[in-house]
Amino acid sequence: MSEDKVKEKFHYFNIQADIDSIYGNWAVSTNGDVVNCLYPYAILAIHYGNIDWLEKIKSKIWFKAECEESLKLVLERARLIITQ
Repeated sequence: MSEDKVKEKFHYFNIQADIDSIYGNWAVSTNGDVVNCLYPYAILAIHYGNIDWLEKIKSKIWFKAECEESLKLVLERARLIITQ
C-alpha cells in the first residue's frame, strides 16, 4: 500500500499522527491508530482497550482470510506503541 493512500485514509479518519508502519492493506500511526486502507475501517488508539480486535475484524463480511497475518502484525505493532 502506498504512503499516499495511507495518508488519505489517515485524513479521512482525522488521524493527525504520522505513519509508523504498513502491513499489507493495514497501516499503523505513530500513536497506535490502525487503519484498513481498502475499506473504511479504523481502530483509534483510544478505543483499543481489551477487545479482541483480531476476532472482531475477522467476523466482518469484507475480511479476507489471506490478510490475517498482516492483521496480526498490525495489531501487535499498535499494541506495542500504545503500551510504551
